[in-house]
Amino acid sequence: MDQLGKVLASFGIGKREVDIYLALVERGEMTARELSDLLAIPYTKIYVHLQRLERLGLITTTGEARPAKFRATPPMEVYRILVRQTSEILKTLKPFFDSLQIVYESRYAAATSTFLTLIRGAERVSDLINEVLSEAETEAYLALPFEELISYRLFATIVEESKRISIKVLTTVRLRAKFDLPPRVEVRAVPEMFGGGAIGGSVLIFVKHSGEISGVYSNERFIAEIAKTYFYNVWQRAK
Repeated sequence: MDQLGKVLASFGIGKREVDIYLALVERGEMTARELSDLLAIPYTKIYVHLQRLERLGLITTTGEARPAKFRATPPMEVYRILVRQTSEILKTLKPFFDSLQIVYESRYAAATSTFLTLIRGAERVSDLINEVLSEAETEAYLALPFEELISYRLFATIVEESKRISIKVLTTVRLRAKFDLPPRVEVRAVPEMFGGGAIGGSVLIFVKHSGEISGVYSNERFIAEIAKTYFYNVWQRAK
């Protein structure tokens, strides 16, 4: 039970609330007064714990009887609730750790000469497009077929970085009018593109699958050369 208490505490569930839940599991339905007397919790405070447990889905109120009785949610259902909550928390942290991994691999180049990282979501892809532009040494190539990636921030980066490097931008005919950029930035359009990318010192390649933009980011020179070759092939046919 100590281990259970430690685990639940990590979800913000206190010892008193653990005691209430276990009492309801072991003894069945009980009223607030019965729980207060059994666990020596002041009656004026018992409802604070009950309301929190009910909000978390660990207990329910039974029927319309007065006084109300409380019932424990089946333990396996509680387990599934906790697993689901843990999964959701970890999912929110993944973009942060993706970013840390990219920073780590780029900083420890001596230990990890090349890296390949999976990227998910338009926001992360946008961040890396800007990073590829900012870190390019002499030239950069962008293929942007998705409107979600077109933003004021992107244009500001293109305009600023084009003062020091050559930038070519490939987009679709439908989106061409949105690219109001200085003449020094070459912009061409094709009827449509399956996916896009950003190529500089590193390379980002992305597609849209099931409504989500995702792709790969790498500093592998061979991958960058393949991406550049494909870019130029499409560029020659663009207007």
